[in-house]
Order: sequence, then structure tokens, then C-alpha cells
Amino acid sequence: MKMLKALSVVCVTVSAILMMAGCQSSKSEIAKQAVEPSTELEKGTVDTSIVKGQEPAGAKEDVAEAEKTPKIVLTKETNDFGEVGPRSKHVADYEFVNKGNAVLLVNNVQSTCGCSKPVLMKDGARHSVPLKEPVPFELGQSGKVEVTFTAGSTKGAVKKHLYILTNDPVTPRAQLELKANVVTKVSVAPESVDLLLDQDNAGMPELVVQSEDGKEFSIKSITVANKTIDVPFDANEKATKFVLKPKVDIQKLEQFNTGVVQISTDHPQGGTLMVRYNSKPIYEVSNPRYILQNIVPGEPVLRENLIRSNYGKIAEIDSVTSRNGYMEIESQEQEGNHIKLMIKITPPAQGTSERRYISDELTITLKDGHKLVIRCSGWFRMK
Repeated sequence: MKMLKALSVVCVTVSAILMMAGCQSSKSEIAKQAVEPSTELEKGTVDTSIVKGQEPAGAKEDVAEAEKTPKIVLTKETNDFGEVGPRSKHVADYEFVNKGNAVLLVNNVQSTCGCSKPVLMKDGARHSVPLKEPVPFELGQSGKVEVTFTAGSTKGAVKKHLYILTNDPVTPRAQLELKANVVTKVSVAPESVDLLLDQDNAGMPELVVQSEDGKEFSIKSITVANKTIDVPFDANEKATKFVLKPKVDIQKLEQFNTGVVQISTDHPQGGTLMVRYNSKPIYEVSNPRYILQNIVPGEPVLRENLIRSNYGKIAEIDSVTSRNGYMEIESQEQEGNHIKLMIKITPPAQGTSERRYISDELTITLKDGHKLVIRCSGWFRMK
């Protein structure tokens, strides 16, 4: 009996020990699973970069691609030819390079004047402007714009601009500039005159045309718009200096009180000589045109004006006519030889026409027959 009891105790003890060992083993396995990654994670079926809070694969490459842009850089933006002769031709090169990280497309080259003709150059090939299709320039590749400039016939400083149109987002219109100073070898004096209608021959002085380099020349032509001034000359005569005596048509000068006398010679660097003239009219209005905004149908608008007498005559109004009936003289006041006016402009009722714009012309006839015109343009207020 005693032996049976002892064996029972031993069995119970062994069972208890085995149970405790089993429990410890289960806890260790659970802890091991919590620490070690799963086999699926190890095999790459789950994106570890997302787990770790990083950008998805390829995201950086997409951003870098989006940031690629072309960049045009000019090595020289301005060319100054200095002193040049009239009608002479000159060539300037404007080099550029693509310093971006994407292909630069030159879409066109624009000139603001017919005297400056550009050609696009790439690898020795010439591309006429306007371009039929964009010309590509790879990263680091250079090109140039060749500009042929033809100087004008009149003397003076010249400044012209051209533009290279590209897909550069920062500089889509790269500006080119050229400068020159046209110098002629024949001069005229004076180059401008103020004429007076109440003087004999309008006070027109003699014109002296002479060579600056000592070479003889002939006068080929002299032209004046509206034939306001006649300048006699002998086209067969050669000399280093000519003294011309212009004759002024006073009646035509009253109609066309400003203009230019153009003189052309056969000197190779004579160019076209210009004598500008101006004369004050016998009478003039201080404001020959009114521009009105936001006018209201039927509501008069008042504007001041002044008839000026420039040669000591007293200005006196004989009659007034309005082309469309919107304008009239509200009041007038004599101020010495001048007349101070108040002009009333009454816009018509719109009715059903819903017109947006009106115009009129007021003609003032003075007692000595001179006519003065005041014009008006107006826009109705938007509803």
C-alpha cells in the first residue's frame, strides 16, 4: 500500500511539471510571433516603405521629371553698331544656350521692324523666320540668331528690339536689342522753322545744304506734302554747298500748318535731309475734341473751351452748326481777342435702340470767314 501511494504522488508531480512547461512554451511562442516579422512581410507581399511611412517607390523619379524645364541664357543681349551710314547694312549675332534640364524649343523669332531681319542658326543650318515648326535644342546645346540690320536714310539714333519665343516658362520672350547712330555726310540748316501767317513768305528762311566731307553732289529731289512750300533747284548743278530759297503758299499753309521738306541728293552718304516746319493758325480752339464716358440719355454735359486769336485779330462768332444736334454753345464771353466758351452736349434719349455710342461735330464760323471745328465722342453708361 505504501508503495502505491508513493507512485501516485510521483505521477501527480510529473504531470504538474509537464503542464507548467507547456504553459511556458506557449507564452514563448506568442512572444516570438510578436517580435519576428511575418513570413508574408519577409516575402515582400506587404510594402515595407508604406509601413515605415516612406514615399512609394518611383515617387521621387516622378517629381524630378516634373521639375525638368528648359532655360534659355543669352551670352549677349545687345549689339551696338555705333556710327553707321544711311541705308548701310550690318550683321549682328546673338548667341544663346539651353542651360535647363529639358529640351528647349524655339518657336519663332519676332522682329519689331522691317529693317531688322532675323535668321535662326543651329549646328550651321539656317532656319528662315517665321519658323515652320519649333526648332529643338538639347541640354547644353547652343544656337544663335543672326540679324541683318539696314540703317534708315535719315540721321539720328536708332534702337530696335527682337524676341526669341521659346518654351522656357521663366523667359518665354527673350529680348534682343540693337543700337546704331545714323550719320549723314550732307547737312541742311535750319532743320526746323516756325512760320508766321502774317509775314511775307511766312518768314521762311533760306535753306543751306552742304557737304560735310568736301565731296561735290547734286540735289536729286525736294518734296513737300500738299505742296505747301515750293523749293526751286537745278538737278544738273554740282557743288559742295547750295543755298535754296523756298516759296510758301500762305493759303495752303493755313490749311496744313505742319509738315516736312525732304531733300534727297546723289551723295553716297547723303541720306534724306529733313526740314520740319510749323505755323500757328490764325485762330484755334483749346480743346478740339471731347471724349465722354458714362453719359446718361437726356442729361446735358458742360465743357469749357477757348477760341484763341494768334495774330492780334479779334475773334467774333458769326454762326454755329451741329452735325447731329447734340452740341451747342451754352454761353460765350469775350476775353480780349479771344472768346471763352461753354459747350453743352446733350445725349439723345436711347429709346428702344439701346445705342452705346454717339458722336457729333460743332462747326463755328467766324465773321472773317474762318471755320473752327470741335468734335465729340461719348459712351453711354452700362446698365
